[in-house]
Amino acid sequence: MNVCRVSWAYNWDSTKSGSLASGVEYVPMLWGTSSDHTSAWTTHANAAISSGSTHLLGFNEPDLSSQSNLSPSAAAAAWKTYMEPFAGKAKLVSPAITNGAAPMGTAWLDDFLSACSGCTIDAIAIHIYDAASNTAYFQNYISDIGTKYGKPVWVTEFGATGSTSDQQTFLETMLPFLDGLSSVERYSYFGDFSGTFVDSSNKLLALGETYASA
Repeated sequence: MNVCRVSWAYNWDSTKSGSLASGVEYVPMLWGTSSDHTSAWTTHANAAISSGSTHLLGFNEPDLSSQSNLSPSAAAAAWKTYMEPFAGKAKLVSPAITNGAAPMGTAWLDDFLSACSGCTIDAIAIHIYDAASNTAYFQNYISDIGTKYGKPVWVTEFGATGSTSDQQTFLETMLPFLDGLSSVERYSYFGDFSGTFVDSSNKLLALGETYASA
């Protein structure tokens, strides 16, 4: 039963690692450009599209050295090789940037978009983390992304630090905000791990109850 009203899922990979509830769309991701990610990408992406996936996700935090760690020019070249062939077959979602300061974040994305002239980018993916008490920062940052790029926004990771109670208060404000913001097409709170929303028996925990009802 889909008690949290989840409509889509991804797993930082190009093929599902488990089963999904009926009606939940799986969205493949090309995490990075190493061969373990690219070798089966075309096969997996085509299979997902044939199974009903309507979108493909680009690289994971290429602006962060501990993640896919790509320069804007390298990411643009890889996009043209691996992502652009799917233009028109699925919607292509940009590399997912962090909310880090320049040269990370939007500065990295601006350079990528300049280097990837003519590339198909149907939506902008962002990640944002901060304190649960800093709701205004989350709201302003996400709103500004939609205004700046003029494309649908996917908040593919967002997380608030603080106690469970702090996070509950945060979600009670943020989820209605995201649902009501026309530029936001999809979002996912970080993350789908045992102990966050559900326990080891898949019973909703306090934060999961809040997410389901907010």
